[in-house]
Amino acid sequence: MSYPVSACCFIRNNSVGFCLYESMASLLPLCREMVIMDLGSDDGTLETLADIANHNPKVKLVSGSFYNIDANVFATLANDLIAMCKYDNVLYWQADEIWHEDLLKLMEQRFERGEFDLSFWRIQYANNFQYVKWFPQLVHRVGYKGKDIKFNEEKENFEFNNDGMNTTRQWDAKICSDYGGEYNIQWGEMGQEGIKPYVNQMITDVSLIGGFRDNIPDRKRMHAPFWKETEVLIPYFDRVTKKQPLMSESEWMQTALADEDWTKEDSPYNLPAILRYHVGKTKYELSPELWEALRWERTKEFISSLLIRMKSLSDSYRYLIASEESG
Repeated sequence: MSYPVSACCFIRNNSVGFCLYESMASLLPLCREMVIMDLGSDDGTLETLADIANHNPKVKLVSGSFYNIDANVFATLANDLIAMCKYDNVLYWQADEIWHEDLLKLMEQRFERGEFDLSFWRIQYANNFQYVKWFPQLVHRVGYKGKDIKFNEEKENFEFNNDGMNTTRQWDAKICSDYGGEYNIQWGEMGQEGIKPYVNQMITDVSLIGGFRDNIPDRKRMHAPFWKETEVLIPYFDRVTKKQPLMSESEWMQTALADEDWTKEDSPYNLPAILRYHVGKTKYELSPELWEALRWERTKEFISSLLIRMKSLSDSYRYLIASEESG
C-alpha cells in the first residue's frame, strides 16, 4: 500500500557505489511519487534513470546542477527537491542510504497512523560491511512542508542545513524505532558485537568505505572538492585498533588489496536483504533483475523473493550442519 508521500533524492554517478537503485526499490512501494534529480552523471546513471522513469510513472526524473563546489550545496539541493515534491509529506534520503526491510515495516506502521514526521537511526559500515565504522546517529528523513507552527512559526518543518545531513529538527520528530533517544549514548558503548541485535531497525549508510573497494578512490576524488580537500586522502578502517588513518590513494589501494575482508561474501551484520547481493563485490553493479523490477513497479515482489531465497539458504545451511553433527 502506498501513502500520500513524495520521496526524493539526488545523484551523480551511481557507479561509484551509492546504491541509489537499491534504496529506490526499498522505498517505492510506500510512496506515491519519487523525484530523482540527476546532477550531470556521465557514467550511464542518467540513461538508466531515464529508462526507469519512462516505464514507471511513479518515478519523476529531473535535471539539476551544483550551484557551487562546497559541502553546503547538498542542503540547498535537498531543499530544492523537497520544494518540487507534489505531496506535503516528504521522504528525503541520501543516495547511499538503504532501509532494512524490518525498518520499512515500522515506517509503514507509522504512516498508517498518520505520522509523517520521523527520524531514524543510521549506521555506517566499513571494509565490505565487515565492521561498524560509525555507530548510529539520528537523521531526520520524513517531514512535512511548511512552517513549524508548534515550535517556531518562522522555522520550516523540513529544511536541511549545513552539509545536508540533517534538519535542525531531528530530535523534535518521532524516532521510527523501538529504541528511543536514550540509546544515543549507548550505541558506541555496545561495541562491534553488542550492536548486532539492533541494526535491523536502522538505515544502512553505505558511506565512503562501506563496500565496493575498487570504486572508493573514484568516489573520494569526486567528493574531495566539496570539502575543500586539495589532497585525496582516504580513511582505512583498521580492524585491530578500530582507528581510521588517512592514506594516499596508492597506499590505500595497496592495503585494501592485501585485506581479505574485501572479498568475503557475507557480512556479520543483519544487512538489508537488497544489499546482501553486493557483499564481496569489489565494484558496484546493478543487477538486471532489480532494473526490471524498478521499471515495472515490482520492487516489493523483488525484495520478497530475496527474503525467501535467504530463508531457503539459511534452512539448507542448518540442515547441513545438523547432518554433519549427527553423522
